[in-house]
Amino acid sequence: MEQASTTEQSQDNNKDKPSIGEKHGYSIITAIIIALLTCGYLFYILPNNKAKEDRNNIAVLQGIEQQLKSYIDDQVKYIDDDKMKSLGLLCYKGSLSTYIDTIIVKKEKIGEVENGTINLSRKIVLSGRPKNSSKYPKENCASLDTIDDPVSIDLAKFLTKVNSTTHFTSFFICPIENGTCQAYKSFISENVSLADQDSLIDNSRKNGPFDFQGSTKHYYANQVKIPNTNYAIFLATGIDNTTFQINIREIDNNLLIISLLLVIVLVLGINFIKPIVSSYKERLSQKDLISVAFSIGILIAVLVVFSIISYWDNSIKNRTTNDLKTLVDRIDTNFKDQIKSYQNWPTDSRFKDKREASENNFTKIYLETGSKISSVNGDSLTKDDISLRNEEKYIDIKSSTLQKATKDSIKLAHLDNYFRMNNYGLITTDLSTSIPNIRRKYADRMYFEILQRKNENNQNERKINKLLTAVFSRENNRYQWIYAERNPISEEKGIKGIAFREYFSEKIILPPGTGYMIIDRGGEVLMQNDPEKNLYQNLRYGSKRNLELISLLSGVDQKSFELEYQGTFYQVYAKKLDIKIDSPLYILGIRNLSHLDRLAIFTFSNGFLISLFYGFFILLITYIYSALFYTGRLSLLSNQHFYHLFPDNSRTYQYKQLLIVNSIAILFIVIVSLISSPSIALTTCIITGFNLVLTNLITLNIRTLKREKDLIILVLILFVITILLLGIIFFFNSFPIAIFILFSAHAVLIFYYRNWRKEDTENLEQFKKQNKGVNRKAYTRFMTVRLIYHFAIFPFVLISAFYINELNDFASYYCSSDQIKEKITAQTKKQSQEQSQDYAVNAYSCDCTETKEKPLIVSNSKDYLIEKANIGFLDRPAMYEIKNFTFYPFKDLYYLSSTSFLKNENIHQSFVIILTLFIGLFFLIILVYHLLNYYSNHFFFYDLMQAAYEKYYPCTKHELANDHIFIAMVNNDDIKKLIQVPPGPIKTNADIYQDMTGCVYRDISIDQVFDKDNRRNKEDIKKDTKDKEDEKHNGNNEISPFLRMNFILNYNHNKFSAEYNKIWKSLPRDGQTRSVLYDFAQDQFVNYKNKGIIMDLMEKGIIDCHPLTGRLKMMNLSFRIFILSKSKQDKFITKFKDESKNGTYSKLKIPIFIVAISALLLLMYLNKDSYDRVAVMGGSIVSVIALLNKFLEANKSL
Repeated sequence: MEQASTTEQSQDNNKDKPSIGEKHGYSIITAIIIALLTCGYLFYILPNNKAKEDRNNIAVLQGIEQQLKSYIDDQVKYIDDDKMKSLGLLCYKGSLSTYIDTIIVKKEKIGEVENGTINLSRKIVLSGRPKNSSKYPKENCASLDTIDDPVSIDLAKFLTKVNSTTHFTSFFICPIENGTCQAYKSFISENVSLADQDSLIDNSRKNGPFDFQGSTKHYYANQVKIPNTNYAIFLATGIDNTTFQINIREIDNNLLIISLLLVIVLVLGINFIKPIVSSYKERLSQKDLISVAFSIGILIAVLVVFSIISYWDNSIKNRTTNDLKTLVDRIDTNFKDQIKSYQNWPTDSRFKDKREASENNFTKIYLETGSKISSVNGDSLTKDDISLRNEEKYIDIKSSTLQKATKDSIKLAHLDNYFRMNNYGLITTDLSTSIPNIRRKYADRMYFEILQRKNENNQNERKINKLLTAVFSRENNRYQWIYAERNPISEEKGIKGIAFREYFSEKIILPPGTGYMIIDRGGEVLMQNDPEKNLYQNLRYGSKRNLELISLLSGVDQKSFELEYQGTFYQVYAKKLDIKIDSPLYILGIRNLSHLDRLAIFTFSNGFLISLFYGFFILLITYIYSALFYTGRLSLLSNQHFYHLFPDNSRTYQYKQLLIVNSIAILFIVIVSLISSPSIALTTCIITGFNLVLTNLITLNIRTLKREKDLIILVLILFVITILLLGIIFFFNSFPIAIFILFSAHAVLIFYYRNWRKEDTENLEQFKKQNKGVNRKAYTRFMTVRLIYHFAIFPFVLISAFYINELNDFASYYCSSDQIKEKITAQTKKQSQEQSQDYAVNAYSCDCTETKEKPLIVSNSKDYLIEKANIGFLDRPAMYEIKNFTFYPFKDLYYLSSTSFLKNENIHQSFVIILTLFIGLFFLIILVYHLLNYYSNHFFFYDLMQAAYEKYYPCTKHELANDHIFIAMVNNDDIKKLIQVPPGPIKTNADIYQDMTGCVYRDISIDQVFDKDNRRNKEDIKKDTKDKEDEKHNGNNEISPFLRMNFILNYNHNKFSAEYNKIWKSLPRDGQTRSVLYDFAQDQFVNYKNKGIIMDLMEKGIIDCHPLTGRLKMMNLSFRIFILSKSKQDKFITKFKDESKNGTYSKLKIPIFIVAISALLLLMYLNKDSYDRVAVMGGSIVSVIALLNKFLEANKSL
């Protein structure tokens, strides 16, 4: 029978145990879903991204092919001075009758590619009448016939330019014969391994993409036909596999930040959902309450970090827009003024008379300054110049006749010529600033073809009469602009125009990462600030997200937008060139957003992690300060060190006062952050935060009738300490010493205030009157403001400090350049500012003058603290620029302050910014308040606290309840009152010992054990004849109050154990009531879903409310010790723990961790270049939360 009963019990126990599917069902489903999503990403999304990236790279390769063809065509048609001389063409300079008709490649005389050079033969056709033999010796002049001339085209020079404009790092070129690559003859190979060369040769008939086994490159290839020939070459380009993989897995920095934000919220959600979804069997403890409060703070911190970064990012982009607008307006103004001057000069009577006085169609312009006549560039006259002047082929322009001598002289120096072309493209008139070259036909030039177009095929197409375009010389990296128009008299008369070189590019000083482009309506780049990178680029083909660009080129007014071009994001400000032309041109001011992206991810990573560690440190010093405050009265690991943070019905006045103190601290820090340097603001915020911790701890741990006076004195003391420490930091730049002094001062104050109950006569009963019932609003408001300071104001100050410091360093880098120094120091301050306004472009609205936006308060050493406030796994963004700039020392100047980003040229926008910040702060306050209110009600049972206050439950229901007001700051009087004296006769331990044979009866009562020496009055001591050492010993009991109290509790536990057992056995045998009571006894917290059981226990008087705080507590401390002793019953504890592990929260916790870890792994996979920062951030979040849980583990001691 006994065996059968055991078997049935075992079967029942097995039935109670959940199966693997029931226990881990959520985890299994989550793992399956993540596996399916991962497969979808790896086998669908990733291949599609790879195909898109291949298409983009192939498009770039096709652009390179077009660039190569244009490069070859340019080289074929270009004739330098040495070649002119060797071919005998110099003698035709200025000739009215002889000109170059055409230059073409001779197909029958094509050489081979030798050492990266294409050897061709070109045919130069001369037309016209021969020169006068008396003036031009025949042997020095080429005959008017076809001239054969070999041309060598260096492909390595071309590839050097391609390498600077694309992601391609490897190039391979070989000649094509019979459709295959003939690499054994000659080839070009840059960064291509021998194995890859063999593989490319084997696949020379294919276009790719190629991924060769063991190769570190990803290749694309094509056969390129050389223009006007039957010759072809095999061109292959390669990109590093790592770069290619990063591109196909690339995730935008903003998306990365948002993803990390969601992961953080997901991890924090583990703490948020536990009080809500946990089943009634699962345990809630003090650890869960503090974890929820800490998670609320971290949630607010991450929202503030994200919001402030977004705000700064938007503010910087607005500043960038202003910078680019200034740049574009200057280019537009200079361009328009230059062309207008060139148009007006020929109509000036003095200029016109000079020109008409000369009978020559080809004339050189000279600038006459005083008695000196020179060419426009200031050089002395050459023999050729003198001969031209003697032949009256010149026009002298006196500088005094020009309207603005300086600027017009610059314009004249950049004028190349005025020209006319006939309808065949032949220049018929040339008024030049250099010796007129041999004439040639330009019928193949784009501007000539457009202006001569008759629109016979499309009558609806707009006829173009005026055109502005650029021609780029790839030999000397120089742009020449052509402003051309139809002949207003007759279309058959050809065109006229002005050829000039713009001069603004020589004067404008650009910050790092800033540039400009001028494009036509087709997206072709006519000019950009870096000629080295100019290679027939087209923005429409090189950009992925080009909707705004297309809209701009279509005529829609798109002032500012972002553009991704060749894998790099730029901020663009666009403006239509304000010149009367029929085919519009657009000026694009651009700034690389890489620096801003690096700044955002750097600030988010460091800002959030520092805020996380700062919050944990605030929690840690709160614990340490409380441990010092209660030394000898509470155990170091006691869970009561955070009790002052819990609601106390008798401290409504203190909560209101501390609300004011914390609010003033917030206002103070905000003001300091706006008027001071970043390090001063951050230091002040940290010191004030530590002071608030001490203020809150002392105020909420002492009981005094002079509440307002004592609080004011404490605040004034800490304020004076703060000012002194800031002075030390301000003048001596010694932050570590200041922090050491701060903590030393805090320790002194703690040991001073901890003795507030030194006198035995002080009675806590008088403070019972201050208990006016539940004060939820006052308490929640105080806690809200406290969290707002540490987790909203601190991140705000920190992020702003990071941005201001980085932008100041960036400005220092820009403002330390020689060009800026020359502009600032060349003339007077006012004049230098005018020069700077004319030419120097601001760096994020910084004009390199310190007086405009310098903070009001700065330290002697520039921002030492904020420069060191770096976790270390990311380089400072400014260092990307500064590390390449080591020649000039930086000055400790402040160019920007936080207030500068609240200001705006439009006062309405400034008002909107400030209003938005206030609305954001108000939203955070409301969010924190409601979260704290919601969760605190789940932990503290406000309704039961109020019911007890209203006397719904009798004050004392059980005869063993101890109604003495006990707080941790005990003295001998408190200890004595812990001794329970029940109303009825109870057999004491003394009676038990009397019944024991051979046991000597005690001659001292328990309340006299620790009271013997300390009760002696001063008169007794004076009468004593013993020495001073005995007097000192007798007046101080060396046993701490904490040990005395434990002795009392143990005494009561043994004395009333029989009665306590009766209470325990009287509880229902369902096990749940006992489990709830055991749970509550550990830290006086219990699951909110067991509220009914708590109410039953309150009816029985086992649980009541504290007379001062109003919080729920055990009926007495020794009974709590008795309940906790059940932990020694293995069967009970095993059942208690098993029931706690099988709830809803336990089932959801693991899936949430799986999702969070999977998301982190995915982010690391998508950002291998950011692997460290993602891993460190994710690991730090999980580690700090795990450390917090360990730190807050409830201790069984008092």
